[in-house]
Amino acid sequence: MKKSKRLWVIDWGEALIKIVLGEVNDSGSVRIIDFRIEKNPKQIWPETNPETKRATSKLLRLLFKGYQRTDEVMLLINQAEMMVATFTFPMMSLADLEDAIYWQMQLLTSEDLDHWRIDFVARIQNQWFECLGMDEQTLDVVGVAIKKAQLTRYTRFFKKNGRSLNAIVPQFYTFDSLLIEQDDQSTLIIDIGNRSTRLFHYKGNVLSENNQIELESGWDGVVYLQQIIKAVEQIFISPLGCEKVGRDGTIYLMGGESLHPGVREYLSKSMGTDVQSIDELLEANQSLFFTKQISRAQLCLITPCVCGLMKYAQIRGGKN
Repeated sequence: MKKSKRLWVIDWGEALIKIVLGEVNDSGSVRIIDFRIEKNPKQIWPETNPETKRATSKLLRLLFKGYQRTDEVMLLINQAEMMVATFTFPMMSLADLEDAIYWQMQLLTSEDLDHWRIDFVARIQNQWFECLGMDEQTLDVVGVAIKKAQLTRYTRFFKKNGRSLNAIVPQFYTFDSLLIEQDDQSTLIIDIGNRSTRLFHYKGNVLSENNQIELESGWDGVVYLQQIIKAVEQIFISPLGCEKVGRDGTIYLMGGESLHPGVREYLSKSMGTDVQSIDELLEANQSLFFTKQISRAQLCLITPCVCGLMKYAQIRGGKN
């Protein structure tokens, strides 16, 4: 029987740093032991300024208060320079699939991909062709690329401060732990950050589309929200004018900027649908337990960290 495992999940955001300590037992349930939310210092990854180094080391000691040597640490990344793309391929061997993903990712940048780390998740899908009376298997693939130097920088930063990273995980990869595996269920998660907004469109629990909006100088809050609405419309409407989201499609908000008064109401009214807060999905999860009181705003902010714990529990239990 597997013993319970303690895992720290840290989400180093643009404005806030969120960290959650959880315990995962052999039944797959997740117990949230503690969490902290702190303002992000100006220098996120200090390397040369001694004063900044000392301040950041002090901050890490505060964030990891209660850390034990047997604990594991997961860092969530959601950086703008990370490339994320979705593809559909016919069935092929693993070697051919790796080559296909490499060349597709190369089309997204003029840089040499030898300096990038490429990972992917592939799932088999069945497509039914009614007119032919046959079905065909395809591979739905999510490819992720990030510079190797950036990964090395993260690892060294934590190691110098007495914490070894066990995993560096793209933030969106953990969100499917909240979603059901129904192919016709469409879910859009809008992560509104301090400088950018990411939009993740899922079919069932598979990421089908990923978009990003960078906040431009001169935009006020209303203009920023209007740009988000335009991006949502582009995701939900195909070039042929057909709706890509079904009647039961749901939109969820997350991120610190989504907590401002009136944001959810403005988006709901403008898009003609009830936009919900991501914490509602967490509250409905029966395998999740909190040992201390938490507000809905706090739950919304630490959602990526909690999803990291839930994904860890799924993988540890053999469910991908």
